[in-house]
Amino acid sequence: MENTLHAQEELAYIRKVITESRATFVEDGKPYIFWGIIIAIGMTLTYISVLTQTELYVGYVWIGLTLLGWGTIIYYARDKKKRAVRTRSFIDRIQGAIWGACGAAIGLSVFLIILGDNLKATGVPPIHQYYICFVTSIIVGIAYLLSGIANDLKWLGYIGYAWWAGAVVMIVVPSVHNLLLYALMLIFFQVVPGIILLKRYKRITAGYSVEAP
Repeated sequence: MENTLHAQEELAYIRKVITESRATFVEDGKPYIFWGIIIAIGMTLTYISVLTQTELYVGYVWIGLTLLGWGTIIYYARDKKKRAVRTRSFIDRIQGAIWGACGAAIGLSVFLIILGDNLKATGVPPIHQYYICFVTSIIVGIAYLLSGIANDLKWLGYIGYAWWAGAVVMIVVPSVHNLLLYALMLIFFQVVPGIILLKRYKRITAGYSVEAP
């Protein structure tokens, strides 16, 4: 009887460790929501400004939104580190590398496209700024495919194909309306998935609390 009770206690402890470990590795989706909303706001404002030929100080707005986004992400990362019950996991590092590399690629692409357009008088062949959304959609699609694999979530990876489909539309029909399309894609293919990941995270972590050592 004692051996049976001891075995049951060990199994219960193992199940608890597995559950808590699963919760510490799961993606909470907050960065998806933060950046999705911030960039969607910037894109929508840019679209309105270009479409109506109205000066809405879009450049300053983008600077403010970018600072807000990075400030929010830095706060999020520091808060997550304080609440962490383990050292940074391999999946954390992979996720950081995926979105860090893709984010850097997007920033560099946007900078070079804008620079090329401003230097067209010097003979540099420009790429029209409408294609910024096309290029970034391709890169974001790659990030989602890799994130789906890293998190073992097939549906998250499938979102990458949705971004690529949007990129096809943008390259086939380049126009100012691509700005609005990109903003809508951010809502449906980044903010909504982020909300789904957040609900999944809360569901997995519900029912117990983990205290840091």
